[in-house]
Amino acid sequence: MKTKGFGRQGWWIIIYTLLLYLFSSSSSDTLNVTTMGHAMILGLSESSTLLIYAAIGGFVSVPISLVFGTVVKKFGIKLPTVILLLLYAINWFGFGNCHTIGGYAIAATLISALGNTVNLVPTQQLINNWFPRKKGIALGWATMGMPVDSAVSVAVFQILMNKMGFKTPFFLWGIILVVLVVVLLLFVKNTPEEAGAYPDNEPISKEEMETNLKLVNEYQSPFTIGKLLMTKQFWAIVIIFGFMFMALVGTMSQLVPRLMYVGISQNTAIMWLTIASLIGIPTSFLWGLIDQRMGTKKTVVIYSVLWTLMMILSAFGSGMESVPVAIASVIFLSCMHGGMGNLMPSLIIQVFGRYDFASANRLVVPFVVAIRTISMLLIPVMLAVAGANGNIGFRNVFIIFSILSFIAVTCSIGIKDKCIGKM
Repeated sequence: MKTKGFGRQGWWIIIYTLLLYLFSSSSSDTLNVTTMGHAMILGLSESSTLLIYAAIGGFVSVPISLVFGTVVKKFGIKLPTVILLLLYAINWFGFGNCHTIGGYAIAATLISALGNTVNLVPTQQLINNWFPRKKGIALGWATMGMPVDSAVSVAVFQILMNKMGFKTPFFLWGIILVVLVVVLLLFVKNTPEEAGAYPDNEPISKEEMETNLKLVNEYQSPFTIGKLLMTKQFWAIVIIFGFMFMALVGTMSQLVPRLMYVGISQNTAIMWLTIASLIGIPTSFLWGLIDQRMGTKKTVVIYSVLWTLMMILSAFGSGMESVPVAIASVIFLSCMHGGMGNLMPSLIIQVFGRYDFASANRLVVPFVVAIRTISMLLIPVMLAVAGANGNIGFRNVFIIFSILSFIAVTCSIGIKDKCIGKM
């Protein structure tokens, strides 16, 4: 008997995953306003140099996400995520209380490293465990958390820092993450079988459920690190999403300063970021719907082509110092934002299947994080080379992102999406 929807427990997993996407994305999105505040506290004249520590954190997250992914593969998603979220919460408290360059370097590095890991490992693993066939729609709902964060966190941080003091939003985020830890301990299960529910909310027999649960707990994937490194599909996924995520993180973390360079005030730039992010909430679901209806590979091809066009438009906006073109590129970005987090795990599930996803994802994530982190180094370097003309610096950044996005298009067309893992 087929059922519609995700079921009560399935919806709870989607909502919780959405919250993980939201609060993990804050580590990069809030750099739009926190770097300026930290620069003033630290007595620095230029805030963009602080992005270097976020970049270092991105590289630090490579071994962290590899170790975390391996632990999840062995012990399940729940308890490792409890520890990860507690560490992430503690660092938010510390990040708001930095008064020296050394303290900032440590806090910013850890926030970036742990945020990246939360954003890409427990989120994707939960959706894989619960919705192996309805992954497109489930991710469409869950990844709304990323544009919601862009719409909410930057504005909330800006308001609270102005009204209640610089430290306030950092402490608030830490408290919320502690609450998420408690919720995880009490109400979240590793798999639907463990919760007495069904994968995809599609009823199966008691015997099948017991077999599935045993297989999830005991299955030994043949996809070792060595085998993955020899698999063409693995490298294609890394290139596609590494290059596009690089552009996403670079664009979102410096969207407000970029708009300010073309002549828009900070408050107006934040307003446009909020408006664009609100547009991105329903389009995040739309990408999941397209994925479910058209298939993951076709959707990734369409997405990567549109992403390349958006990068080209962004380059024109900065190079021409055009407010209308820059705003158009931001709205275009809003329609694409949520799809990134949706399509990466969806393609991994498509290629490697439910049971081998954890093995593949533990290595895909570190590689993608390492590549996307380069944007945190690229932007300050390009701005420094451009000197006083920041628009030229951002134009050059987007030209590089356009070239990398075109390479992602080529890989998305060429990847073979037939499942090579256990069905």
